[in-house]
Amino acid sequence: MKRKAQAAIEYLMMIAIIMIIIFVVVQLIRRTVLNAAQNIQNLTQSIIEELQKTKEEVSP
Repeated sequence: MKRKAQAAIEYLMMIAIIMIIIFVVVQLIRRTVLNAAQNIQNLTQSIIEELQKTKEEVSP
């Protein structure tokens, strides 16, 4: 019985460690995606501003 309990505890510990690793990876991916989205939004806004300036310069 002691062997089965030890095996069960080891199994649960492995599951806990895997869940922690998955959580960390998901958080890193989430942060990366949010940063990429913010960079895209900033770049898009810069392009729009530059196009508006160019349009104002061309149209008197």
